[in-house]
Amino acid sequence: MAPDERSRVEASQALSDQLGSAAAAALMECIPPFGWHEIATKRDLDELERRIDLRFDAVEARFASIEARFASIEARFASIEARFASIEARFESIDARFQAMEVSLLGVQGQLQGALHAEATRMIKWTVGAVFGGITAVCVAATTIAALLG
Repeated sequence: MAPDERSRVEASQALSDQLGSAAAAALMECIPPFGWHEIATKRDLDELERRIDLRFDAVEARFASIEARFASIEARFASIEARFASIEARFESIDARFQAMEVSLLGVQGQLQGALHAEATRMIKWTVGAVFGGITAVCVAATTIAALLG
């Protein structure tokens, strides 16, 4: 049973009466102010150290697992970045093709515009010629009819 303050004072007084105050104080300092069952032994400390070591080992294992997960995630990101680089290269290739097609189409457009202009000019000349030929034919027919009638 743990000594209470009153029993400690009584024991100190009895020791002081028997051995003197200096010896009583020295002996009282050797007695803990709580029960002996609360004092830790080396075996207790060794067991505590073992349990702490086990906990630290578990924490280190968790950190190793987390580090492995991060390495896996980093590898996945590297793979995704490589895929994006490949896709970006494909888009650049497609852009280059579109630019080449645009240049080609501009050339074809220029050729078509030239051909269309030439054809329109030819048709206008033909139409003007046909109109003047028709007017001339009408005038000749009118003159002929007037000469026959008159």
